[in-house]
Amino acid sequence: YLDIGKFGGLAETMDEAIRYSIVTDRDHDTRSPCVLAGPTCDSADVLYEKNPYALPDTLQAGDEVFIEGTGAYTSTYSAVAFNGFPPLRTFAI
Repeated sequence: YLDIGKFGGLAETMDEAIRYSIVTDRDHDTRSPCVLAGPTCDSADVLYEKNPYALPDTLQAGDEVFIEGTGAYTSTYSAVAFNGFPPLRTFAI
């Protein structure tokens, strides 16, 4: 499980339309297919179920998973505080 999902800013992963680059500090380790899920307990908050990512077998709870290239588009869907989660903070650079 990730601390972000479709309802927290990754709506573009719906129907696996966009495949983001996912990086971890353990990328050199052996990998296996992995289904990623967001934190909302909503059955639709599953990322890349049809085409799972190969992630390191050694990942542990608390390890950082970097989802690269999400950019400004991720903040709009999360503005509604879905399922009790507060909206993401936005910073202008």
